[in-house]
Amino acid sequence: MSSQPSHAISVEEVSQRPRLALASLPTPFESAPRLARHLGLETLHIKREDMAGYALGGNKLRQLDFILAEALQDGADMLIATAGSQSNFCRSLAGAAAKIGLGCHLHLRAKMGTEHVGNLLLDGIFGAKKSFTSQTDPWDPAIRAELDDIAAAYRGEGRKPFIVQLTGTSASTGVVGWMAGAAELVKDFTRLDRQPDAIMVVSGSGLTAAGLALGFKRLNCKTRVIGVSAQQPEARLREWIIATANEAAGALGIPERLAADDFDIIDGHVGPGYGIPSEESIAAVELAGRLEGLVLDPVYTGKGMAALIAQAGRKVLNGKSSVVFLHSGGTPGLFTHSAAFAHRAAR
Repeated sequence: MSSQPSHAISVEEVSQRPRLALASLPTPFESAPRLARHLGLETLHIKREDMAGYALGGNKLRQLDFILAEALQDGADMLIATAGSQSNFCRSLAGAAAKIGLGCHLHLRAKMGTEHVGNLLLDGIFGAKKSFTSQTDPWDPAIRAELDDIAAAYRGEGRKPFIVQLTGTSASTGVVGWMAGAAELVKDFTRLDRQPDAIMVVSGSGLTAAGLALGFKRLNCKTRVIGVSAQQPEARLREWIIATANEAAGALGIPERLAADDFDIIDGHVGPGYGIPSEESIAAVELAGRLEGLVLDPVYTGKGMAALIAQAGRKVLNGKSSVVFLHSGGTPGLFTHSAAFAHRAAR
């Protein structure tokens, strides 16, 4: 493979932004030959973000290294965030807050009395305070107004709150985390005979896909980023990825900008809805477990794996395709859906 071009993302370029070093990096880059053969792919590798370190890992840890550095620089002593009750992001944030000695308040999309299992259980173990909202759309301005009210209450107590919102003010900083991740992947690729044709990543907030696509463009890496939506329709997610990536590029002072044809979005695997397993995602979790010992979950990574299986089945990806699957973590979520697997256990 050719060496990186002179305009590659450098340590100095990324370090223009404040950064912590909480995540355990680099994460493993592993071959999955049995699954590759089963799917009819030339090669398949797994980027193991589930092994990124504290709080059971996940792709959000790279983002939080940058976001929380800004919070500390701002003098924050209380982190405030919102997401679903089984949010991997909120669990990671609560763990990070515990690790660096900050308070954490999670304003969750769930009803009071929701069973404390999976990520919600871990939120409490990490010491996060919790409140609940009836809002269902994380992009709705009303949710930001609720966060602002919570922050105002803490300021009234003499605290210094910092709102972390991946669908808002923290988005472009999160993208920077995965631009650094793109540079790490390009180093991983030097171990291969050639750059992979595609990397598949399940996309909720879309920041991982945004950082990868912008980072690869900056590095002149031709590996195609394929984002698999876990929630949003294709057009909305694509627009958001472009906007946040280009905001990050402007903040870093680099000339590259993302366009619609720089990456792909697949939105046909959301299934019954956000946070709800589908039959194909359950089957994908089982396949990855039985062929490679991988632990996926049925609402995020399982849907990403289902998309990979479908693309291989339709020969969009085939025997000439070298593919990377980004395991974004989410392991605690598996244990909230045991009933979905119960009727399949004897098969």
